[in-house]
Amino acid sequence: MLNKKEVAVMRAVYEACKVNNDCAIMSDARIISATPEKYKLTLSEVDTILKQLEYDGYFECVKSTQKGQTVNVISLKQKGKAFAREVVQRRRELYSTMLWRMAFAALGAVAALAANRLLALMRL
Repeated sequence: MLNKKEVAVMRAVYEACKVNNDCAIMSDARIISATPEKYKLTLSEVDTILKQLEYDGYFECVKSTQKGQTVNVISLKQKGKAFAREVVQRRRELYSTMLWRMAFAALGAVAALAANRLLALMRL
């Protein structure tokens, strides 16, 4: 499972690749600017996250130089192409889990209330 920074970087890469036929040329600065400000990513963090996502099988990433600037040549693999679907499924799973927990908590409260009433009646 990806952490929040990895999801933010993967979302930026996915959006860029979606427009360009599943591949893109992105600098680290462009990735940083495409992620939310609250994560405050550094260049070294972006490199580390890109390596981790590549290792996890989301895309292939090759460092190259373009006009004197280091860029990442990224092409999505099958798992990277299914990233948006994975995010939706994870959200559904979270909602489902929360719903079941609330249902069991309510059921537990009702059972505890019934047990207390039963014990109170037995004392009389």
